[in-house]
Amino acid sequence: MTEPKTPGSTSLQDRVRRGAPPKSAPGPVPGRPRVVAAAVERSRRPGVIRKLNRVVENGGTALMITADGCERPEELHPAVQVLDLQAGERRLGVNALLTRNPARLVHRARGRVVAGPSPTWALVSASKPYRMIRPWVLWRVLRRRLDLLHVADVDHVIIVHQNSWPIAWQLHRLNPAISVSYEVPEAVWARAGRTPPAHEVDDPVPARAPTATPVPTATPTP
Repeated sequence: MTEPKTPGSTSLQDRVRRGAPPKSAPGPVPGRPRVVAAAVERSRRPGVIRKLNRVVENGGTALMITADGCERPEELHPAVQVLDLQAGERRLGVNALLTRNPARLVHRARGRVVAGPSPTWALVSASKPYRMIRPWVLWRVLRRRLDLLHVADVDHVIIVHQNSWPIAWQLHRLNPAISVSYEVPEAVWARAGRTPPAHEVDDPVPARAPTATPVPTATPTP
């Protein structure tokens, strides 16, 4: 079903495209580039944090999407926004029933501390079938929070792993001006009228110490 139009109104896609920046800006655009990282898993997060820190340190804005309910990383720049989807995931559809346990509710009513997820939810969320559909579940949760992303202003989405693809793909569908990759390309900075920062190696490989070549020794003949 298409969105009904009234005089003076446009669809969400039209509003998003209208807010896209020009391909090349004559000067630095305030707050741009705007970079979003779909870091819904904990793996490779230190490298993502370094990339987002560089964005805000060089005049852009950044947001990191997570889904693990963890506290904000201390090494993350204060200007980087964090949007965690875990609470919304547990409230979505049938998940709201799986995360509740009558015995746990009684304990809470009696003032007892109940930590961690319900046993049923812990079992389901760790199962292989749910892990396969979880990236799309997280997109359904994020779709209700698009006002926090400012999709019309997003220039680039960093994909961190394969579970980042559904979110990155759907954001690109809403705003075709959004580019998607594992890094922040120089073209993204150019569109915002800024000079790309010096490239840094996010995960340097420690150099190996030179190995001494063993000196052959003569074996005395008996």
